[in-house]
Amino acid sequence: MKASLICIGIVTLFMSCHNTTQAQMEGNYTGEINGAIITLSLQKQSKDMYVGTMQDEQQTYAITAQKEENCLKGNAVENNLQINIIVSGCLQNNQIDMSFDFSNIGLAQTQNVVFTKTGSQNATVVSNPKTATTQKSSNTERDLNVVGVWKQEQLYNSGSGDGFFGGSFTQKVVFYTDGGIADGGSQATMSGSDYSGSSSSGYGNKVAGVSWSTQNKHLFITVTQNGQTQTVDVGKYYVENGKMLITSQNGTKTLLLKVQ
Repeated sequence: MKASLICIGIVTLFMSCHNTTQAQMEGNYTGEINGAIITLSLQKQSKDMYVGTMQDEQQTYAITAQKEENCLKGNAVENNLQINIIVSGCLQNNQIDMSFDFSNIGLAQTQNVVFTKTGSQNATVVSNPKTATTQKSSNTERDLNVVGVWKQEQLYNSGSGDGFFGGSFTQKVVFYTDGGIADGGSQATMSGSDYSGSSSSGYGNKVAGVSWSTQNKHLFITVTQNGQTQTVDVGKYYVENGKMLITSQNGTKTLLLKVQ
C-alpha cells in the first residue's frame, strides 16, 4: 500500500459517525487504493476489541483495534518491517471509511479507503489487482518528480561505553531528465570509543546502456548490454516534500532523500 510501501508512524484520524446502532464489524471487506485492491478481515476478540488482517498488493498488516459505538481505532502493523500505522474508521451501511497517514517518515500523505463488506448489496465485482500492474508498455514516460540527486542513508550502532561502535553509509544516485542514470557517490563513516574514520567517492559519469522510466507510479530500470535489453520493475514509488518512497515487489521499502 501507497504504498511502500517502507517506518510509518503516528496517525491522527478523525472520522464522523452518525449511525448510532450497534453494527456488526466482523467480516471480510474489500476496498481499492490507487487502482489496486486491498482487503480487510476483522474478527471480534472481546467485547470491544477486534483483530484481523489487511492486505494490499505488497504487504500484509496485522490489525488490532478498539471499538466504540460504530467506530474502530487502532493499529495496522507490518511485522517484517515493523511499520506501524494508526488507523480509524466508522461503519455505515456495511462500509468502513478508513483513513491512513504516513507522516512518521515525513510524507504528508493521507489515504482514505472505503471498505465494503463482502456479500453486502454495496459490494461490487472487482478485477484481480495483480493484472499487469508491473508490465510496462512501449511508451517511454518519465515523471519529472524523480529527476535529481537522491541519497539513501543507513545507520549502525552497537554496544556502549568502551565497546561502542557507530557507523553510517550514504549512497547517492542521479536521475537525469533524458533518462540517464549516474552514480552520485558515496560516503562511509565509522566511530568507536577511541577511533573514527571516513571515506567517500565523488560523482560518476552516466552508466552506459542504463536508463530509467516511469509508468503507473512504478519506477523501471532498462539495461541494454551485448545487444539484449531487459527492463526491471524497481517498484511502486511516491514522491513528496523531497522524499521518495519505493516499495519493491517483495514488499521491501526504500526511502530516498532528495539532495538537489
